[in-house]
Amino acid sequence: MNTATPLRFMGWVIVLMIPLFALWFALGTLPAAPGFLLARYALEWGLPDIVAGVSLEQTRMLVLTHFGEVDGALVSAEKAGYQLGYPVDTRLVSYSLPFYAALIFAARVPQAIERFCRGMVVLWLLMGIGLISIELKNLMLGLQNALYTHAAVPLPPPPVIALLYQLNTLIIPTLAPVLMWLWMARDSALLQSLSGSPGQVEADLAPDPAPDPAPDPDPAPKG
Repeated sequence: MNTATPLRFMGWVIVLMIPLFALWFALGTLPAAPGFLLARYALEWGLPDIVAGVSLEQTRMLVLTHFGEVDGALVSAEKAGYQLGYPVDTRLVSYSLPFYAALIFAARVPQAIERFCRGMVVLWLLMGIGLISIELKNLMLGLQNALYTHAAVPLPPPPVIALLYQLNTLIIPTLAPVLMWLWMARDSALLQSLSGSPGQVEADLAPDPAPDPAPDPDPAPKG
């Protein structure tokens, strides 16, 4: 079936998004699992004196700290008798997967599954970065100065953490799938028709051939 027209392509994207988002919702933990593992290892390695553990329950990533509170003051978890925890819903970043799948399969490119898998690896990496930025924002608001005094690695200043949080929750989960689709489907019939195939562009730019010369008129008969 030809999907080279933008209208037909958008129609297929909308049709495919319904079952793909339903599957994404039903899978629960799985779509964000690789991104969660990346965020977990990064947080536990970079903040060992702050992060006591990172777990994933259903779609909720929970970061437990070595701190608690007593009368509003930040103290150790042993003294407080409990650990402060900061949850985040992984679906805030993982919805980029079904969106990207709808785009790549609607384009009907060759080796669509292989291209989808390659793009999915990049999206998982961005998910991990997004979860890290969200948790840094939560820790910054909850622990305040203790986050910077107990961190084992240099951390961005608060305005940068706030900006990274906004980028990784509002922009990257929607923009990254589109950019990935534009790259992976750059040879699709749709994008070729919108940009013009190289052969067609060369044909349009080539000069018109010179017309054939007119034949000489018959010479006048000699008397």
